[in-house]
Amino acid sequence: MKKIIILLVVISLLGLGCTAQDTTDQDDQVPVNGEDNQLDADNQSDEDLDGEDNVSETDDTELEEYTPQEYRVLLRNYNAIPRSLDINRTDTVIWRNDQSDPKRFFTIKSEEGLWDDQKLAFGKTFRYTFNETGQFKAYVPPWNGMNVTITVK
Repeated sequence: MKKIIILLVVISLLGLGCTAQDTTDQDDQVPVNGEDNQLDADNQSDEDLDGEDNVSETDDTELEEYTPQEYRVLLRNYNAIPRSLDINRTDTVIWRNDQSDPKRFFTIKSEEGLWDDQKLAFGKTFRYTFNETGQFKAYVPPWNGMNVTITVK
């Protein structure tokens, strides 16, 4: 019987806590998304503290530098996974022979002649960094399912 009473007290306290009204005033609320709750006129002063205008200069450089990414292409069951990639310039694609037959070698070729033919044994990888924009095709003859199209932005 004591357990039931304690359980009822706990449930009623939890219920009261969940139904409490929000009594915060509009002026006391925390700003959302970096905005404050003041009007623009309240934020402006007649004169800047150091007497200079608050005008930013145009900067042609990017605010954040791009960090090159790595993308993996698995060669498995006579298919390339994925079959197409959209990447950025300076990104690297890594092909890996993940065929279930460890004796199977694959030769990766570039249709555009970007690299020399690469022979991959089971578990081995080949990596290439794309420094030019465009659309490029890599293939593993004679299996059409292992063709990969890479679009570099």
